[in-house]
Amino acid sequence: MAEGHAVHGMAARVRRLVGQPGRSSGPPGEVFDPAVHDGLAVRDAEAHGKHLLVRMTGSPVTAHLHLGMHGRVSVRRHRRALGADGLPRTDPPTPEGLAWRFLTATDCLEVTRPTICEVLDAEGVAALHDRLGPDPLRDDADPEAAVARLHRSRRALGVLLLDQGVVSGIGNVYRAELLWRARIDPHSPGRAVPVEALQGLWQDAIDLMTVGLGAGWIVTDARQLGDARDLLTRGAPVPRWRRRYAVYLRRGRPCPRCGDTVRAERMGLQTAYWCPGCQVLHG
Repeated sequence: MAEGHAVHGMAARVRRLVGQPGRSSGPPGEVFDPAVHDGLAVRDAEAHGKHLLVRMTGSPVTAHLHLGMHGRVSVRRHRRALGADGLPRTDPPTPEGLAWRFLTATDCLEVTRPTICEVLDAEGVAALHDRLGPDPLRDDADPEAAVARLHRSRRALGVLLLDQGVVSGIGNVYRAELLWRARIDPHSPGRAVPVEALQGLWQDAIDLMTVGLGAGWIVTDARQLGDARDLLTRGAPVPRWRRRYAVYLRRGRPCPRCGDTVRAERMGLQTAYWCPGCQVLHG
């Protein structure tokens, strides 16, 4: 499943189409009819956690997308013959699972296999934002609200971090690596973890996910983080180096910090990874 940084990256790519009128196509459904957007132009796109919202000029509704495990949003340049209206005369080949295609004179937006593809009115968009927790990559995120939601719960912190109603955008990779970096056992109840530790966890989520957004992939290794930050500061692309994780997918292998054996178990809907040697169990 795409983690929050990836969905923010998708929103940025969709914003490349702002102001471009396009042909909208795809299979009509009860909650999403692509014909509603035909001839319109993208006005804006934003992400909140793992949810993508696309607004069109002149439309009272917003396209709401959630990709789940297998969904994909792509935006690519194309060259096709244009009609008298300035729009492409022919469509590209239809990929399997196509839910929505928006074709402008220069770009092609395609949404395939989404878990959610619907339109929301203004009240529906407001309700979506209200039910989602603070997103570390959004400017309007409230750090105090995020920490308070984590600290008032009796549930395990490893479960809370994946609850999108508590904090939005953190997925399984970031959960494992953030808690390892913070030296917190994922079984620790949220209310048992010191507020200062939760504040540090939130700030680290901002830092790691910001690098992930800029790089286009999850970077958590200390050396790779330093190199990635340097490249991003200079406006250079970050290569897709071999991924190095401290605990994620490293069950049975030694912890790079203390040498103890990394453990794994089902926690919530996904497998949690942690080191019992250096991640402290609170409470």
